[in-house]
Amino acid sequence: MDEIKKWTIYLIFLVAGFATGVGSIGLFPQFWLQYGLTGMIVHLIFLAILTYVAILEAETVMKSGYYFVELYNKVSKRPAMVLSIFAAIAMFLSYYTANTMLTVLSPVLGTGTVARLIAKILMFAIVFVILTRAKEKTFAIMAIGSVIFVVAVTITTVAFKLQISESATFLGMAKHMLVARHPITLDLIKAAAERAIYGVGLGFAFYLMLGSFINERFNAKVIIGAGILVQLFIGVLSTITVVYAIAPTTPDRLLQYVYGGEEGAIQLMGELPHILADYPTLILLIGISAFFAGITSLLPTAEVGLQIVESTLRVSRNKAATYLVAVALAIGVVDSSPSIADMVLKAVTVITFFTAIFELYPVLTSKEKPQTSALAIAGIAAVLFPVGGLYALFAVFRAGGVYVVSGIIAAVVILFGLFGDKLVPEKA
Repeated sequence: MDEIKKWTIYLIFLVAGFATGVGSIGLFPQFWLQYGLTGMIVHLIFLAILTYVAILEAETVMKSGYYFVELYNKVSKRPAMVLSIFAAIAMFLSYYTANTMLTVLSPVLGTGTVARLIAKILMFAIVFVILTRAKEKTFAIMAIGSVIFVVAVTITTVAFKLQISESATFLGMAKHMLVARHPITLDLIKAAAERAIYGVGLGFAFYLMLGSFINERFNAKVIIGAGILVQLFIGVLSTITVVYAIAPTTPDRLLQYVYGGEEGAIQLMGELPHILADYPTLILLIGISAFFAGITSLLPTAEVGLQIVESTLRVSRNKAATYLVAVALAIGVVDSSPSIADMVLKAVTVITFFTAIFELYPVLTSKEKPQTSALAIAGIAAVLFPVGGLYALFAVFRAGGVYVVSGIIAAVVILFGLFGDKLVPEKA
């Protein structure tokens, strides 16, 4: 096999691992069960549009001849945009590191404040070692980790299907929920768009970085399109796994998971050792799958943050990794409390609608314009992101309480990205 074919396969799995994450293990099934067949159809429409946007982003950087950070700092002169993307990455890492490690440690540590802090410190240590020691092999390690993840999820799903009895009382109810039809509401559209944004992974400049890594001998459509299809396949397998994992319990527990949000999904992971006490092999398999789901998203996202720091501050890779981990961990200490962590999650969810616009900016302002059809899809996304973002922003303010802080944090990051260029030192 020649190098191009080998790296194409690597990169397909890299994209799949990045786009999947714990969200596809825990939140995609949650979304599908809550909104049924209608929600799935709306989600697939958004997913198709956003996948093509990701392809456009990678191809734009490939053709530009510039490194992706340079497109902001040197070409478009919008450094605040890329720094806003970095802020979103740092907050995401501060939250997601805990969730990833807790997929393994929650049965021992629980999911409280101390547990989250210990988990994220351990996870940051792993990420830091890989980023600083692997160096040029980092992408290969990420890709191999993604292959292991896909294999683990497939084995886990088959094992659950074979070992959990089909006679569980509410399996019929769960299957009915998956094919149920619902009215198309703003909440459904917002949830479908959020899952699609997370399902593709827009808002963190990953596809711009990918375009910097590959050249025109690679086919970005094949790499990204196949990667997202693998991600969708994993989401379907994960839904089967989650439904069968809850089967030994009660219908009430299923509904608690479906309407419990991300913290409800994490709580379920902590309860699985009790729910599946008679199935130790299944507990091990789902823990391995969820852990690799998290780390295969964490590493590429952290790599983007590292490269933004490295290019903006013009420091070595090791120093950039140190700065990235220090900033994200400082935020992580503050958001170790589950309630604060959920507040940060809501802020990141709002922010990514707008950083997705910032990520799309080089496509919209490129001198080499895409074809009319491609530009039309980019235009749809350019409208979709701010509309969805404003709706999400109003929703967190409407929720009140600690979520008002989510809205304030999101507004500060977004406004800085839009109007903060003059605040960035000229050398950046």
